[in-house]
Amino acid sequence: MKNQRDKLHQYQRRITVLTDREKEIAKQMLAKGDKPRALLALRRKKYQESLLEKTDAQLEQLEKLTSSVEFALVQKDVVFGLQQGTNVLQEIHKEMGGLDHVEKLMGETADAVAYQQASETLGCRSYLANSF
Repeated sequence: MKNQRDKLHQYQRRITVLTDREKEIAKQMLAKGDKPRALLALRRKKYQESLLEKTDAQLEQLEKLTSSVEFALVQKDVVFGLQQGTNVLQEIHKEMGGLDHVEKLMGETADAVAYQQASETLGCRSYLANSF
């Protein structure tokens, strides 16, 4: 697509040169008093300008298409990144043993904290009872 764009730019430059040349020819013919040839040169100039407008429209379409393709490639990369992230998360969840394992671990931790608190309470009571 970029090659096509470059070719269209080259074509535009050629048409611009031709348009300028036709304009100069028309001026020369008018200076010589050859009105029919001057009019012919102006008609050719007008035709070249219409080709230039068509080329501009084609270039615009090509630019839009190029932008769309580039955006689609970015989207593809984003989706690939999301997929990779999802795979990593799934692997981490497997290593953690799943939600049931985490809930069991949290329950065991809560039980251990409760046991520790109970031990501290009993230890304090025993100490206080022996102190008096």
